[in-house]
Amino acid sequence: NIEHEIVNYCEKDRYASYAYSKLFRLSEAKNLWDVNWVDGTHFKDIDLVTYGFPCTDISLAGSCKGIIKGETKSGLLFESLRIIEEARPKVAIAENVRNLVSKMFISDFHNLINELDRLGFNSYWKILSGINYNSAHSRERVFIVSIRKDIDNGSFKFKEGNDNLVTLESITESFVDEKYYCKDNSYLKNFLNKVNKRICKDKEPSKFGLVRVGTIKNPHMLQMNRRVFSELGASPTLVTGSDSIPKVIQCKVRKLTPLECWRLVGFTSEDYWIVRKALEEQFYNGKDCTDTQMYKMAGNSIVIQVAESIIESLKGILY
Repeated sequence: NIEHEIVNYCEKDRYASYAYSKLFRLSEAKNLWDVNWVDGTHFKDIDLVTYGFPCTDISLAGSCKGIIKGETKSGLLFESLRIIEEARPKVAIAENVRNLVSKMFISDFHNLINELDRLGFNSYWKILSGINYNSAHSRERVFIVSIRKDIDNGSFKFKEGNDNLVTLESITESFVDEKYYCKDNSYLKNFLNKVNKRICKDKEPSKFGLVRVGTIKNPHMLQMNRRVFSELGASPTLVTGSDSIPKVIQCKVRKLTPLECWRLVGFTSEDYWIVRKALEEQFYNGKDCTDTQMYKMAGNSIVIQVAESIIESLKGILY
């Protein structure tokens, strides 16, 4: 409930761009599309820049090629830094995968912090997970809050999370279309006869809040996509592909629906339907064909409750 104005946004994906404009009631003319061509000198009076850069080359699920300017997708970070240098916002907030601070990429991370320091920003960072901020989504991400040195009063601290586990039960739909259920009869015979809800209730959540109850025996699926989780725990991290959606067990095994994935990252059902209907009308002639795009957007999202906690911690600095 903070009064604000979205000056511009930058999104190359046409579906995500249209969804963003409809969700926040913006003209798509505010989309600058390609970050490589954004002139940050046009934004001298802005307060906040939020930025990310593709995790493709630093994620464990990606290529791990690293952050190389002009060579890797993750190298787009340098365009964000250029814009920050040109625009000089009060605050800049970045988010990326936990692997950014792993041994493999810690030197890249330190280079990023040092560059922000050179640009005149004090940076504060922490690994935050949705499950500690009243979300059923166990999604660990590195957040970097950079405050311009001339306005940094030293008061910023990341808001402490809590240990109150929110389970998948809180976001699952009561009635789910059969298309989301596992139809592999051999799997159902071998797995479901051995695992039931009574057994699931006896399992304790892991330190990440997850209750894993089995694995799908399918050599054509990635290991991370074969895991089955109970609705009595949290959800593992969402990724962009619909084949990668976490599986849950409710007497029968199914993947999460697009609506459930949107709820997992903190959007309301109303938000979901605003976007879904808009995409159907704009791209699919009113037909119900939006699952792939809705899954992708949820997988690319941050957990809203975590973002809100960061903004709350900036009171007295940003607003």
